[in-house]
Amino acid sequence: MNDGMYLQTYLNLGSDWPLKLISIDGQKNDPMFTSMQMFVLSFPEKNLEEFVGWRHHRFFNQWQDVIYWMSDSEFQFHWPLIAGALSEQGDAS
Repeated sequence: MNDGMYLQTYLNLGSDWPLKLISIDGQKNDPMFTSMQMFVLSFPEKNLEEFVGWRHHRFFNQWQDVIYWMSDSEFQFHWPLIAGALSEQGDAS
């Protein structure tokens, strides 16, 4: 298990998720959140092969499972909106 900031914030939340995190989690499979446009906006330096891997990961994994083993940078790459919401929550506490 990693000891990253995102995991610690997630574990500290327990079942008391903020509304923003609930909203983003509910929309994570929306085509907009797996689109090439979002990927290019978030990661303009990445290529098509990296996009395909990113999208595949998002389709077949749940962030609540992979947060336990991913480094913060990997988590931020694969789940940027969730990472942002967790960062805001961590900053607020």
